[in-house]
Amino acid sequence: MGNLPLGDWQFYVVTGAALGAIWLILRTLLPRQSNSGCPNCAQSPARRRTTGLTVEGKRV
Repeated sequence: MGNLPLGDWQFYVVTGAALGAIWLILRTLLPRQSNSGCPNCAQSPARRRTTGLTVEGKRV
């Protein structure tokens, strides 16, 4: 292994592109946090519709 080419501009371009790609991949894997705690807002997790659970035709 040799030294890093710190004086070469291409090293910084490729390093920046690699870091950007890593960020894009990690951003899709990490859970998103909601900034809104408003229960009446359309984007609120509390406002999402859920499906009721039924067992043998009876609502649980």
